[in-house]
Amino acid sequence: MESALRRSFAGMALLFVVAWWIVVASLVVSGSVGLHPLTSAAAVLFAGCTAAWAYRGAFVRIGRYDALTAVAVALAVHAAYALEQPDEIVTGLRCMVTVTAVLLAVAYLPGVWGRPLAVVCLAAQVAAGWHEGMWTALEGIWPPFAGGVAAAVLAPVMRGAGERADAAVREDLDASEAAAREQAARRSQRDFQRLLHDDVGAALRAAGTRGVPVDEQRAEARRAVAGLTAGAAPEEDGAETDLVSLLSGLVATSVGGLPRPRVSTDFPSGGLPLPHEVAAACTGAAVEALRNVRYAGASHVHVRLSGDRRALELAVCDNGKGFSVSQVRKTAVGLQDSVRQRMTDVGGEADVHSEPGRGTTVRLRWSSPVAAPGGGVPAGRRGRLETLRAAVGDVRAPLAAVCLPYLAVMVVVAVVRTVHMPQMVAHLVWYAALTAATCILLGRAHRRISAKVAAVLLVVATAGAVSSLLVIPPEGITDYRSWPIGAVTPLLTLLVVVRPLRQTALALACEEAGIVILVAADPPAAATPTGAVAMALPAMLAPAMGVVMGLVIRRTLVTLGGAVLDAHRHRMVVVATESAARARAVQHRRRLAEIDEQVLPFLRSVATGETHDPGALRGRADRLAQSIRDELHLPGVFDRPLRELVGGARESGCVVTVHAHADLDVPPVDAAARTALVRSVLSAALRGQETPAEMVLSIQDGARQPGLSLVVMPGDTRRADALRAALEPGTYTLEDTADLTWAEVSFRRS
Repeated sequence: MESALRRSFAGMALLFVVAWWIVVASLVVSGSVGLHPLTSAAAVLFAGCTAAWAYRGAFVRIGRYDALTAVAVALAVHAAYALEQPDEIVTGLRCMVTVTAVLLAVAYLPGVWGRPLAVVCLAAQVAAGWHEGMWTALEGIWPPFAGGVAAAVLAPVMRGAGERADAAVREDLDASEAAAREQAARRSQRDFQRLLHDDVGAALRAAGTRGVPVDEQRAEARRAVAGLTAGAAPEEDGAETDLVSLLSGLVATSVGGLPRPRVSTDFPSGGLPLPHEVAAACTGAAVEALRNVRYAGASHVHVRLSGDRRALELAVCDNGKGFSVSQVRKTAVGLQDSVRQRMTDVGGEADVHSEPGRGTTVRLRWSSPVAAPGGGVPAGRRGRLETLRAAVGDVRAPLAAVCLPYLAVMVVVAVVRTVHMPQMVAHLVWYAALTAATCILLGRAHRRISAKVAAVLLVVATAGAVSSLLVIPPEGITDYRSWPIGAVTPLLTLLVVVRPLRQTALALACEEAGIVILVAADPPAAATPTGAVAMALPAMLAPAMGVVMGLVIRRTLVTLGGAVLDAHRHRMVVVATESAARARAVQHRRRLAEIDEQVLPFLRSVATGETHDPGALRGRADRLAQSIRDELHLPGVFDRPLRELVGGARESGCVVTVHAHADLDVPPVDAAARTALVRSVLSAALRGQETPAEMVLSIQDGARQPGLSLVVMPGDTRRADALRAALEPGTYTLEDTADLTWAEVSFRRS
């Protein structure tokens, strides 16, 4: 906000510098320096100081010292003019001096003495021009008075808007950080499920299948142990991994089956470095496709990699028996999650082509996102209003603070001047309509203003301003009889902020060209042509000042808003990355602790060859594989006591089947209540009663009627009573017969 205020002032000061150096040149050319030495010295002093303030406002900073200096310079200029009263120093030029002092005093000095000093500067201008008449002297201070009011309102409004914008960004960051943590936790949950299905499940299947070579069992066990113990350590930003090296090390050991198929590869020479997460996703999906070959009865598998770091295709083709892709269940973890979803997570895609008797081809494709001109991934085109809102929130407040004081004061000037010049009645009506239109646009500045509306208003404003020179006398250009020229300033300031520059710039150019032509045709009386230019320059600069100030404000706010949006986006990337890393580590440690005591020691024993009894090995592997399948269906539900309870039931001959598919992206129900309910139901069904012959647990997740269904065979009265106690006091259905006990209950939505 401070930068916006400083740069706005710098743009205005630059215009003042041009005007006053022309005044200095006029005094020199006309030979008035000797006649008006105090005024000449004051003009040089003000022009030089204003140039310094313009530089400091644009590139350094403005403070109390600048404000006090501006007040002192303004008093000196007005005193010099009061003593010598040169014709070249018209009212508009003196207003520039007062405006500078008033703006700096109000904006950069404490209110207890900044505003009194601004009043002193206004009084000095009135006193210096008192010889021109009381009304003329009072009328002359309306631009600095309006500027002071605008500064007094604008500075706190913009600072307050900045604070509110900062607070909104902080709240947005907090909410986004929480969302990022939740999303990262779900993603890490899915990654761990994928690890269980792909690596741990494959290792247990290899250990539990008769006839699988020991070397293959050990290789799968080592891979599973490595995946479980490696954790989820975050990769450094920009880290790359050679995909060819990863594939070369895994392809040969991933294909199983009896007889073992022949494997051939076609990889690019020299390697293919890719972002680590992309290389890992491609490798994981390819390995899962290779593992499925063992069920295809294939004699040959071909793995082909083509492309470069911008786009690639990885194909796994076998000549096995194939299958019908349309008949694959949507809940199939291997194909849907381990292959397709894995590639989708990194911005790629996977296609599976297969027909019965014609083999299977899995194609993995990935292409690098198109980089934005400044680097990184394009974040989408920003709208002007979006950027302005990021800088100040509601743009109407600062625009109203700039425009309304000028509109209000100009109304008084227009009415008074029309009373003394009846020929200006038409322009008074024109200005009334222009004021109403400007106020309407101010009320809609936070929305989009159409190009047609802006074009019509600019044409009307320009035509009315220029045509006023056909009504007033030539010397009227030097005072407020030419008020219509400056009356368009608020509209130009408003439109240059909320609309593209080209429309307002074209209107300003047309207005200035019209003024130059009409003034050149009938110039005000002056000693020299330079003097005539100096006398007409304040009127010409009035609309230009509005455009320049509006342009500087817009550019500053757009830059600031862009910086806020960029910082917000960058912060969100950092937050998401940090949250994902923490969530991965926490989730991995928690989930690993749940299965560590059973699964990991067994896999280590297989990997090192410590287990020598093949029958015991296969039996243990089968029981652990069933436990892993339960975990895949109901992640996080089976704690150690429940796993032991279900495992004991299975060892006693009970056939336990779990049917469920958890939606990890959008949890449809209260997860904690769901977990507690499933645990209590299973515990009630198995603990303390005779082991049943069969038990089927079905979980229905989703947005529509999520719930649990349990069927236990045969029926048992004590089991039914235990289930009834576990399900109360909720709403449930329970039936118990000699053949079976059946219970059904709905989950509570989160």
